[in-house]
Amino acid sequence: MITRFSLFTLLVGLALAAEPKQVVWSKEAFGPDGPWNAVEVSFGSQPNIAIFPGRRFNTYVTTSDYCAFNNSVPHCVSGTYLKDDVVADDKTIRYTPDTQGVTAGIEARGTANMYLEDIEMQFASGTATVKNHSITLIEDSSQVFVYPDGTFYPIFTGCLSIGATDSQQVFTRGDGEPTINASMIPWALESSGETPSSSFGLHYGSAGVTARMPGSLVFGGYDRNRVIGPILSLEADFGKPTTLQDISLHVIKGASPFPPSTTGNTGNTAAPTTIPNLLRSQDSANDDATANLPITLDPCSPYLTLPKPTCDAIAAHLPVTHNASLGLYLWNTSSPRYHLLTSSASTLALTFMGASNTASPVTIHIPFPHLNLTLTPPFTDNPLPYFPCYTGGAPGGEYVLGRAFFQDVFLGADWEGGRSWLAQAPGPNIPAGVDAVGVDGGVEGGGNDWERSWEGVWRVLEEGDVEGLEGGGGSTVTGSGDGDGGEGEEAGGLSTGAMAGIGVGAAVGGALLVAAAGMIWWRRRRMGQASPQEMMASTPMHDGTTMASPVYRDQYTDHYGPKSPDPVAMGHMSEAPVQNAVFEMPGDRPGNHTSTDWTMR
Repeated sequence: MITRFSLFTLLVGLALAAEPKQVVWSKEAFGPDGPWNAVEVSFGSQPNIAIFPGRRFNTYVTTSDYCAFNNSVPHCVSGTYLKDDVVADDKTIRYTPDTQGVTAGIEARGTANMYLEDIEMQFASGTATVKNHSITLIEDSSQVFVYPDGTFYPIFTGCLSIGATDSQQVFTRGDGEPTINASMIPWALESSGETPSSSFGLHYGSAGVTARMPGSLVFGGYDRNRVIGPILSLEADFGKPTTLQDISLHVIKGASPFPPSTTGNTGNTAAPTTIPNLLRSQDSANDDATANLPITLDPCSPYLTLPKPTCDAIAAHLPVTHNASLGLYLWNTSSPRYHLLTSSASTLALTFMGASNTASPVTIHIPFPHLNLTLTPPFTDNPLPYFPCYTGGAPGGEYVLGRAFFQDVFLGADWEGGRSWLAQAPGPNIPAGVDAVGVDGGVEGGGNDWERSWEGVWRVLEEGDVEGLEGGGGSTVTGSGDGDGGEGEEAGGLSTGAMAGIGVGAAVGGALLVAAAGMIWWRRRRMGQASPQEMMASTPMHDGTTMASPVYRDQYTDHYGPKSPDPVAMGHMSEAPVQNAVFEMPGDRPGNHTSTDWTMR
């Protein structure tokens, strides 16, 4: 018989056990456009799959089937999910959402299947299992990212749900069958007594080598060390658009790395320390600044997906070149300003409207050491630094702030309380411990100073560092093949002529060089009029677009398509397409690309 005392003791014990739980992050970083921090979870019986956190409602995860389409494309390094168990147990949810749900900031194609699966959360204090969570599978070769030039790229890593305003995701099956109720992770953890509330606190941190900082994800509370300065209150559902008022450039300490010409004041030769009013709408005319742009917050997206006039306005002050094929800006590493700027105590600042028109706006600073990200295969063979302003747009015309933003941002929500928050996150120099607290009284900072959190990480420039520097801004160029890898990064690798000449010379000697040169001259003239897709090592897909792979295979007959790669461009004289062929790439895709043969089904 349970006495009042024993019941009281039981309740006290449960209350003591319910505490904020810190999620374990992977020791590795992931993503060919990052690198990015990721957390580790277990799906069913499969442990330690790394995944980006930030979805609402269901979780997206890549499967082993998806990786099997082409294991030469480095898109499965974070671990994959084997779906056999859920298929055998008939845990299918009869709903097929668009693959677009995996990210808001880039176009994604294909539809996905949903299942119920148990997720084992890896916490610093142990593990906890969430039963019957809804997972959406990336499992079919039709599920791809689409970049501005029409090239397909695989989806590299899934995205973990961090909750929703509802405690369950309810699916109606029809025909008199019972509904399916999928558990939402924060609500399930609270219901099982693991945490004191259905809440979370997230700060991605950075996996970059120059300003590395581990991520923080806490369920049932947040890490107070990851919150600095004023707090921006948002809608209960942080996925609803918030209002971006302005974008600006700031020098926090030291001399300015920005070119003097960017002040906009005739006769003013001083380098600016603040450059405001850089926000533009998509149809901005005459370089007019825009205020109040609706923006979506999505930690599952990688970039700052903004109107191209906005990205161009920012890029006008940076040593970057626009790559129209990827919709991104490549750093000009041969510019002295590149090295100064990307290590300096300077920031890209985004100012958000307060919760009401009487509330003070909140400004979030992203230091430039976190805006020097890296493209790797399959985007380019060799590491290529880039600035993550993305002009490719998102479906529906959304503008999105993704992981590049969340490197320096705290995002939190109390789902049951109907509140969510945004705040400045610190730099790498903060206490090593986790100050995990609940959200009952809202969110507040832990007393860290933001500038001090960056001391010793960024470089405070002296006037002598920037004296004598000329230009360095306004190098934005549009069109494919406009990327500049800068010093040490030869744009396009060896030319087609060079590759073919080497191959023929090694094979048959000087007697055939004249004939080869004629073929090369003809090929180079022909290539001069080719489209970016024809010049690019890419695989035509069934809808006429291209995958980042040079070999085409018909998905129904398993025969090679009629358009074989040009033998001169491949550096050999075989008539059939072969693996490991070398292609000439446009200037925005340096290096030699090898065949990846992304097989469709």
